[in-house]
Amino acid sequence: MGAAHEQPESAGGGNDPDRADLQLNFLEAAIPTEAQQIESIDQAENEKSSSAFVLSQADIEKALRRGSNFENSKLRIWEIYQTQPDRKLRAKALAKEYAPHGPGGCSHTYLDGSSGWLDHDSKGLTFEHYPDHQKIFLRWNQVEKYIDLMMQADRYLTDKEKTLLNCILN
Repeated sequence: MGAAHEQPESAGGGNDPDRADLQLNFLEAAIPTEAQQIESIDQAENEKSSSAFVLSQADIEKALRRGSNFENSKLRIWEIYQTQPDRKLRAKALAKEYAPHGPGGCSHTYLDGSSGWLDHDSKGLTFEHYPDHQKIFLRWNQVEKYIDLMMQADRYLTDKEKTLLNCILN
């Protein structure tokens, strides 16, 4: 027990810089005040939110008003809501309408003027924002709810589409 590595370590909390078993002395640490901590949190939140892509309900509705990009898709989607009361089956029908032959997509301009891409596949819609390539994914059951709310509020079909629909139905 004579070698240095065999000596018992001291449990003391001394201030010797050559020792590896030092304890932190909290009285000497610079702890920020509550105001400084709040300021740091606010600054971090502002930095995070200024670069974060936010997908608004209005942006979602704008994209959904395009339909599936197939001819007369909005009328077929409208028909799904008129004939199918089951929400799960409507969501499945939307998936088939948007991606009948697999994944697809189109460019998209957001309401703030920024651009991006709108992907659709069997799982749902993905909104991508450029140039940061942030993505927000909506499953078909979420898309179904948005379209349902739009139809209930008479915000899905344009006046021109309503006229066309009246001509078809009469």
